[in-house]
Amino acid sequence: MICPRCGNVIRGAITYCDSCGAELTVYKKIIQSSNMYYNKGLARAGVRDLSGAVLMLRKSLEMNKRNTVARNLLGLVYFEMGETVSALGEWVVSKHFQPENNRADVYMEQVQNSPGKFDAMNQAIKKYNLALEAAKQGGDDMAILQLKKAVSLNPNFLRARQLLALLYLHTGDKERAKKQLAYAAQIDVANTTTLRYLKELTAPAELRKDVIPAGEQEMVAMESGSSMRLETPGNYSEDKPNIMAWVTLVVGALLGVLVTFFLIVPNAQKNIRNEFEKEQLDYSSELRIKEAAITSLEKEAELWKTRYEETQRELSGIVVPEHDVEMYNDLFLALQNYLVVSVKEDATVNELIELAGQLSELDTERMDNADAKALVQKMQNGIENRVAEPAYTLGRQAYDDEDYEQAAIYLQASYDYGFHNDYCCYYLGRSYQQMGAHEQAAEYYRILLSQFPASSLSGYTRTRLGEMGLTE
Repeated sequence: MICPRCGNVIRGAITYCDSCGAELTVYKKIIQSSNMYYNKGLARAGVRDLSGAVLMLRKSLEMNKRNTVARNLLGLVYFEMGETVSALGEWVVSKHFQPENNRADVYMEQVQNSPGKFDAMNQAIKKYNLALEAAKQGGDDMAILQLKKAVSLNPNFLRARQLLALLYLHTGDKERAKKQLAYAAQIDVANTTTLRYLKELTAPAELRKDVIPAGEQEMVAMESGSSMRLETPGNYSEDKPNIMAWVTLVVGALLGVLVTFFLIVPNAQKNIRNEFEKEQLDYSSELRIKEAAITSLEKEAELWKTRYEETQRELSGIVVPEHDVEMYNDLFLALQNYLVVSVKEDATVNELIELAGQLSELDTERMDNADAKALVQKMQNGIENRVAEPAYTLGRQAYDDEDYEQAAIYLQASYDYGFHNDYCCYYLGRSYQQMGAHEQAAEYYRILLSQFPASSLSGYTRTRLGEMGLTE
């Protein structure tokens, strides 16, 4: 257990922190309550009571937000219900509280290594949102069409199946509603929304079950109480042709033709026209999305073109003294590289780091031209802002892959170019420590302790210094 006040690791059954003296009795009870709710959530998830598991796991996290085991399980439950965004959100928060030895890394990696499946889940969410808007505006048919696509992309999308069942109920298609609710019940056996819809679906059937047998008994009683009379045969006479039967037959045939022409045919044409309009509307919505994307890319391209032209104008305005041309050779080489790299939207972090290093080596103190100094400063700020955070991300990836030399290169660049936080200092120190460079490691550990004394990593940092036989 970790002390909530100072971050010291507590071992044994002591009721106080041996580092800061904080009382831990109430805190231990809170941790025990959080673990109890986690166990209840785990039990409910095991029998596919997913909504009940969500309730228990949320209570567990209310007690202890750092319970990463409960948070990871909550993410798995959300993922099983088709709530991909909520699941990823829980795993990201879990990773924040426990950067190392966290199962959330495995879960997020599995999602990221299946880009086709992840894209299908995103498309399913978009289809669900379109269906929800269409349903609010009364477009049940359009909503049903979008929801069919959503559940085909993500069969476990519980909310989509519930909304689809509700729309089927609204349109009177009870058989299809029953199938969707049955599938939803397989995903989450005790979901209250699914059970409520099932109750609405079965209530009319129970009412008919009570009424129909009584009617049948009444009909039987009427037939058994009736009397049968035998007619006495009269004199023989020859049957005459029944003209009314033929008239009735002809009139019935004419009525059938009229009903077909005026009712059935227009209705069939209307259905065909509605199906065509639905497909056309769906195609139009997708076309609008693509057109919006193209417009956004065109605006972005125009923005980069404008920036390129502004840089060229600034370059043309620089006046270099003729007596000191050699001093500006490095500036022109750096500027040429800047014009190539800065306008590239997909410039790699290595290219940005190389350019930032080239700019940092320029000696502005020897430059007589104030415009040249201002241009160098502007280029340095722009590149360093772009490279600092991506370099930290690559450094963390290299550290997780145990490539500590590469991790130190990226993390050092991230820190040098302005990404000053406790995590960058800690993992930069850890990389140097793993490489055996204890002096460099101690430097960044001490920066962390002096500049971020309230950091959650302070306890770990002191432990690392102790491992190297050093102190603050």
